[in-house]
Amino acid sequence: MKQLSKIMLAAVASVALAAPAFAWDFSASGSATAYFNQTSSKANNEATTKESTASNGFSSAGASLTLASSHTDGPNTTSFTYVLDNDGNLDENLTVSGSRKVGDWTASGSVSYTPNRLGCSNAASSTTDNITSGAVACPDPQANTEDSTSVTLTNGTMTIVMGDATHLSSQNVSSGSTASGQDGMDAQGSDCDVGACVDDFEGVSLGYALSDTMSVTVAYQQEPNALAMGTGEALDGEAAAGVTVTGFGLSFSGTFGPATIGVTQASASSADATGDDDAGKLSSSWSTMGLGLAIDLGDIDPFISFGTATGSAGSAANKTVEHTHSGNEVGLTYALGSDTITLLVGSMENQFDTASTVDKPETTSIMEVGYATMIGPASLSIGYGTSAKADADKGTSADGYSMSDLDVALSISF
Repeated sequence: MKQLSKIMLAAVASVALAAPAFAWDFSASGSATAYFNQTSSKANNEATTKESTASNGFSSAGASLTLASSHTDGPNTTSFTYVLDNDGNLDENLTVSGSRKVGDWTASGSVSYTPNRLGCSNAASSTTDNITSGAVACPDPQANTEDSTSVTLTNGTMTIVMGDATHLSSQNVSSGSTASGQDGMDAQGSDCDVGACVDDFEGVSLGYALSDTMSVTVAYQQEPNALAMGTGEALDGEAAAGVTVTGFGLSFSGTFGPATIGVTQASASSADATGDDDAGKLSSSWSTMGLGLAIDLGDIDPFISFGTATGSAGSAANKTVEHTHSGNEVGLTYALGSDTITLLVGSMENQFDTASTVDKPETTSIMEVGYATMIGPASLSIGYGTSAKADADKGTSADGYSMSDLDVALSISF
C-alpha cells in the first residue's frame, strides 16, 4: 500500500515537472484547524445531572491533503486528484474526471477508487514469522461493489444524467454554525437533512431550463438491492439480495424577485425479483417531499427548510409497520461587512416503532447561533448549539435528552 502511495505521488510529481510540455497545471492543498469545545448533555429524564463529554478542551486536526493536476484543451478538460484525509480513519481516494464537447453538447464523467487502507497487515500474503496467526487481511473499502459512476450530457438547456448520482435536490437551504445543534430527519436511519430524503441512486434524470430563473428535473430509479431514492430502508423483511427498487421523482427550482423556491417530491417501492411466491408478498414503499425558501435581502438572508418522509410495509403481516419523519428549520444569515452571523431554530419528529403505527413520535428541538470572521489569512468560527428530545410515549431512553455545545474553530487553508 505504501508502495502504491509512493507511485501515485511520483506520478503526480512527474506530471508537474512535465507541465510546460503538456499544458498541465499542478496544485497541492490542505488545511489545518484548531478547536476549543465545551459540550454537556443529559441522557434522559431519569438523569439527575448533566455530563461533560471526553472531547472537551482543545484539539486540532489537519484535513484533505490534496494533490491535483488538470489539463485544458479548448473546450475539453481532464483533471486528476489524489486525496488523503483522516476523520477517524485514514481515507485515500484517487479520482480522474473530464469533459468533452462536440457541437452544442458537452459530456462529462469521472472514475474514482479507494485503495485498501494504508498500514494494515495481511498475514495471508506474508511469509514473515513476526505476523501473528490472528492478523486479518486488509479490508477492501470497495469489496462487493462495482465501480459506480455517472455520465452527464448537456447542451445548456437540457441536462441528462445517467448512472449513480444525486439526481434530485433535497431542497435544504439551511445554514448552521460550527457547533453541534442540527439533527437531521431520520437521525437513526438515513440521517438526511431537513428536506426531501433523497441521496445518490442508480437511475436517470432529465433537467430542463424553463427560463434563466426556473428549471425542472424528473428522475427515475430502477435498481437492484438498493435504498428507495437512496435513503429509504426495507421495512417488510424482504430479502436484500432479491428485490428491485423502482422510484420516480420531480424537482422544481425558481427565482422570483429576491426569493428562490425549490420543491422536490419523490416516491419509490421495492418488489421481489426472484419469483418466489412468499417473497413476492413482501414490499416497502416510501414517499418524501422537501421545500426550500431562501430570500436575498442584501445583508440579511432569511431561509426556511421543510421536509417529510413516510415509509410503510406492504404485507398483511406487517401492515402496522410504518416510519414517519418530518422537520423544519428557520433562520437567517446576517452579513456585517466580511463577517457573518447565523441564527437557526428547528424541530423534527421521528416515529421509528416498527411494531405499531399508533406509536407517538419522538420530537427534537434545536437551536444554533454562530459568528464567522477572517483574521488576516485565518478564519475564526464561533458557534453555540442546543438540542432537546421528548417522547410522548415515554418509551425511549432519549426522552428528556438535552445537549449544549460551544465550539470555536481557527482554520487556515493552504
